[in-house]
Amino acid sequence: MKWLRWRETRKARERELDEEIEADFALAIQQRLEAGATQEEAEFAARRDFGNVTRIKEVTRDMWGWVRLDGVLQDVRYSLRRLRKTPAFTITAIVTVALGIGATTSMFTLIYAILLKSLAVSNPRELYRLGKEARCCFWPAYSQANEFSLASYDLYTYFRDETKGFSELAAFQAGRPLLGVTRSARAERAQSYPGEFVSGNYFAMFGIRPYAGRMLKGNDDRSNAAPVAVMSYRMWKERYGSDPSVVGSTFDIDQKPFTVVGITPPGFFGDTLSNNPPDFFLPLSSEPSVETEDHLHDTHTAWLDLIGRLRPGANPTTVQAQMRLELKQWLRSHWGEMSANDRANFQNQTLYLQPGGSGISSMRTAYEHWLQILMMASGFVLLIVCANVANLMLLRGMERRRQMSLSMALGAHSLRLVRDALTESILLSLFGGAAGLAVAFAVTKLILHFTFPSPAGMAGVPISASPSFPVLLFAFGVSLITGIAFGIAPAWTATRIDPIEALRGAGRLTHRTGSLSRKVLVVLQAALSLVLLSASGLLTAALHKLEGQDLGFDQDRRILMRIDPSLAGYRLPQLTPLYKRVHEALSNIPGVSGVAQCMYSPMTSADWGEGVWVDGHPAAGPKDDNYANFERVTPGYLDVIGNPLLRGRDISEHDIQTSAHVAVVNEAFTRKFFKNEDPIGKHFGQDGIGSEREFEIVGIAKDTRYSSYNLNHPIGAFYLLPEAQFETDRKTGLPMNDQGAHVLGDVIIVTKPGASLRDAQILEAMGSVDRNLPILSVRTLTEQVADQFRQERLIARLTSLFGVLSLVLSCLGLYGITAYNAARRTGEIAIRMALGANRRTVVLLVLRGAFALISLGLIIGLPLTLAAGRFLSSHLYGMNPYSPIVVSIAIATLAISAFIASLIPALRSSFILPQEALRGE
Repeated sequence: MKWLRWRETRKARERELDEEIEADFALAIQQRLEAGATQEEAEFAARRDFGNVTRIKEVTRDMWGWVRLDGVLQDVRYSLRRLRKTPAFTITAIVTVALGIGATTSMFTLIYAILLKSLAVSNPRELYRLGKEARCCFWPAYSQANEFSLASYDLYTYFRDETKGFSELAAFQAGRPLLGVTRSARAERAQSYPGEFVSGNYFAMFGIRPYAGRMLKGNDDRSNAAPVAVMSYRMWKERYGSDPSVVGSTFDIDQKPFTVVGITPPGFFGDTLSNNPPDFFLPLSSEPSVETEDHLHDTHTAWLDLIGRLRPGANPTTVQAQMRLELKQWLRSHWGEMSANDRANFQNQTLYLQPGGSGISSMRTAYEHWLQILMMASGFVLLIVCANVANLMLLRGMERRRQMSLSMALGAHSLRLVRDALTESILLSLFGGAAGLAVAFAVTKLILHFTFPSPAGMAGVPISASPSFPVLLFAFGVSLITGIAFGIAPAWTATRIDPIEALRGAGRLTHRTGSLSRKVLVVLQAALSLVLLSASGLLTAALHKLEGQDLGFDQDRRILMRIDPSLAGYRLPQLTPLYKRVHEALSNIPGVSGVAQCMYSPMTSADWGEGVWVDGHPAAGPKDDNYANFERVTPGYLDVIGNPLLRGRDISEHDIQTSAHVAVVNEAFTRKFFKNEDPIGKHFGQDGIGSEREFEIVGIAKDTRYSSYNLNHPIGAFYLLPEAQFETDRKTGLPMNDQGAHVLGDVIIVTKPGASLRDAQILEAMGSVDRNLPILSVRTLTEQVADQFRQERLIARLTSLFGVLSLVLSCLGLYGITAYNAARRTGEIAIRMALGANRRTVVLLVLRGAFALISLGLIIGLPLTLAAGRFLSSHLYGMNPYSPIVVSIAIATLAISAFIASLIPALRSSFILPQEALRGE
């Protein structure tokens, strides 16, 4: 408003000044006419005595103040007028800048959301978390590698009561259990939603106020408290249409009644950035009644993340030292419960406090390096954009060179010409930045869609593609810096203008002015393009290698259905009969040739593992690697997934609880534990010393990639166990109540060749088993495998897109400078042709200059390419980061594209008619 009032006042003063000058001038003429002068003599004398009107206006304006602002506004108006008169140049420059700024801004949007953004909580800088690593989901309570990142409930309460540096210390489950939820007194099928068990002071520690109702309190987190829950705002809005009656209603969660007492605020998605934020928050005390296993009172299992709010004036380093001492004291108090390995590792146990304002983000670890790679790639594209637009500006400056020379000859200061050039550059960049925000929004939305797909029935990762204030500020800053960057060269050229050029006609003697700047920019574009092309080639080749590897199982004709019997209330004794009914119902569907069930199907992000103790071998020491992953399966599993059995036999119907407990191991298991032995008939266990004869090895299967983690590492030791065989307690001989290790959530269905199986047929068959059994998803095994490479595929495609974009921009830049140089050398070419040079000679002459620039760019870009390969080496899955094939293809692609870009102006030059060209000279 102040600026508008200032503009109106300024315009009024301008009008008054014009009227006053006109009145004074008319009065001077009138006085001379009355003295006897003619009209012409009176006007001439009045102008002579009055002086320079423009100078008078400038002096008067200086007296009004705001001189600099007024000058800036004049520069802006003048630049806008010039840009409006050259629409082709303006549109080309804005689109080019929009692509560069849009790519960079989209990457910053993700970096800000995943790496930089704090939780939507009160004073996030006061929050500190336990551990530097984000871990999931259950770890040993008495010894953890590198540091303590998770705590048992017993350790949490010890820290909470003993650590005086925190005003509040809250605990919450590491991981997202799926909860079977129905609204009580309503005939509806249970739906699965992510939940989280949290301490009673969780919301108070974060400073979260309810959107409706109330949050959990300390009294809710007691063993005898009424079961209550808090629902997320997103769940309340999307599933229940913001129904106010939800607050106070009873919901059956895993068939246990809970009263929803409140709704979280809209911007709060929990303590962890993930693609399945919790929809229900339950007190920690309710965990034993909801989950199949009681982790709350299990002192041997660490399963809680901790975040606390420091007291005013507390020093994080001091609090960390105090907690390290408390950790040692707590461990000593549990010395009798610790294993020999735990005691051996006692001295190495430590912990760290880290800023917790951003929460516990495992996505930060998973995507940090990829985002840095993409940010660097988009930065390279932005540099190429700057070079390209700078070349356009230089060529535009060459066209206006005579005009600027004339201005300087008439007294214009070189600083004013510099200001004009920079103003025009900054305006183009700001317009390009505004258009780039639309590009950034579209690209970010596309990336979110492909990188963070929404799980079935869930709303997806809570990251908005819409630009936030920090993103807008970043886009503005990048636009401003970009405008200055590609405006420096034209502005510098403006200061090198000789006023004598205004007196020359053709300007032939100065055809090389500014050519060095343009050539340097083209060389820079070529070098950066080579880096991006090579990087995209390496990542694409690594992706093909990853997708083309032998995973050890068949994907064709395999359909994967995901269920969770726990959500329907099934307990350990009921599981084996349920699996038999599922097998029978699905096997009776026409077109089905086989059915098997497992804890987790191949190439998932889940795995189970334990230490292995081999019968007849020395016990593993604290530093020995005796870890192996395992899987529980139903009979015939290996045949169903197409995993070849190399020796021995598969899991069969005869492997029941009362028979000898058996296992089928993979090749990696035999290499790791039986280097020079025949493993068939040997025994091992997974429950420490004394359990070495727990399982008998009855078969060896081909190595199969089960876990999607560590894809750049060889397949690790792995073994299969029959679902029907439960581990027994060594003291009592009774089956251990470990339901989590017996819930087979994945069902694999093999169809006959040529048969087509519809989802409706599967759902109908499952309905005959139990209509209350939630079906979480149905898809092909091929789709699941492809999803595991989604991140790598998107990164490869984005870097390829950046590489192609950089190649196109570089070729445009080369085309522009080649065409301009050829046009400036028209006279020279005409003379050569008049003296007998043929078209081939002219084409080679023009191409020689273009390829000299490209060659120099390749020489400069080759070391940068090798450095980029080394930077990407950890993500190439065993590929050579300096692959000569990839680098050669990138060089050839750039060279061929450069040849095509420079051939067009070269051919056009070869058709010059010497007589017409010389006549023009």
